[in-house]
Amino acid sequence: MKRADVRLETGDARVLYDDAEQTPEKLAAAIDRLGFRASVLSVTVAPKPTLSVDGLTDTEAVQRVERVLKGLKGVSGVTVDPKDGRVFIEYDGQVVSPRDLLAALEAAGFKARLGSP
Repeated sequence: MKRADVRLETGDARVLYDDAEQTPEKLAAAIDRLGFRASVLSVTVAPKPTLSVDGLTDTEAVQRVERVLKGLKGVSGVTVDPKDGRVFIEYDGQVVSPRDLLAALEAAGFKARLGSP
């Protein structure tokens, strides 16, 4: 598993995982073994990284990147993988462009570049 975002108030979790190593069913079974009830609600293919950002060495930097990007009109979701600096962004391409995302991070003091297609 690469990352999990858990929403305690709704009981939902969004899990980013390597499909070469796991399946949604195996992840749900592992959660069940811990004493919680889990079921797979949906599976979506993870987007390719939109940006690569240098300097994601601590939680504060990751949170700043998320805050900057989520503050842009047209951005609906941000997932940061601090291990390798990849940032996955769900956005409306009619409202904001990858270059706008890049410019916002650079204005906040991060060194960023467009991710690989």
